[in-house]
Amino acid sequence: MWKKTALGALLAGCLIFINPDPYQAKEPLTYFPIVKKGEILKWSEVSKLLPKGSVFKVIDLETGFYFKVQRRAGNQHADVQPLTHDDTAVLKHLYNGKWSWNRRAILIPVKGRMIAGSMHGMPHGAGALENGFPGHFCIHFSGSSTHRSRNIDPSHQLMIYKAGDQLNQYASGASAKQAVSMFLVGMKQQDYKIARPVLSSSLANNTEITGLFKGITSMQYEIRKKSLRYPPIVRTEISAKVKQYGESGKLSRTYTFLLERKSMTDGWKIIEIKY
Repeated sequence: MWKKTALGALLAGCLIFINPDPYQAKEPLTYFPIVKKGEILKWSEVSKLLPKGSVFKVIDLETGFYFKVQRRAGNQHADVQPLTHDDTAVLKHLYNGKWSWNRRAILIPVKGRMIAGSMHGMPHGAGALENGFPGHFCIHFSGSSTHRSRNIDPSHQLMIYKAGDQLNQYASGASAKQAVSMFLVGMKQQDYKIARPVLSSSLANNTEITGLFKGITSMQYEIRKKSLRYPPIVRTEISAKVKQYGESGKLSRTYTFLLERKSMTDGWKIIEIKY
């Protein structure tokens, strides 16, 4: 009787993972104890620390799971591939068994430093390693841009701030338009933590608002010019045209954000959202 009870307690305390990859990982998912926030470094410096051909760990900020990658290419950001089938299995697990363009905040340990970064989970382009991953994926750092447009991706950059524990600091100095962008990026990435610093206390605890961050598979948005019906120093209104896709199909909406700040030195807060 004692043996059955002890075994049951042991199994109840264990977390069992099922490998979603068709290639069975030989080892369980790996965990890295996160002991400090990431350091936000410019891409030009990170590129030297992680040169092409280098192998390094990628730690998921939310879960602590890590896997190894090799940087294969990329001049504006790092194009990387999981090192083995096991590493591919961990990456796919982080995206619930499906490849995704969604950004995730990550940490990369290198030479005694912990670098803040952002990745997506969608294989594309060429791949050369025997890892079960059909292509490569991208990792961005502060100041990274896309290869074609050379534009800085706001979703990646906000995830980098999240990995560096600087979302509140960024929000405190953000313009009204940047505050709205934080909210919309949070929706797009289904990550409420991105939007929380720019919400008033009443909206932050509003279940209708927090519900907007669920069930979105992809989203596009365009922020329109400010409306100056209010004194622009302390209050302003900004609208955004949003197309979002989810389980219920395509939905097009216009969101109108009313923002306020207490003084010139305070950050903008979204106090009302109409849609």
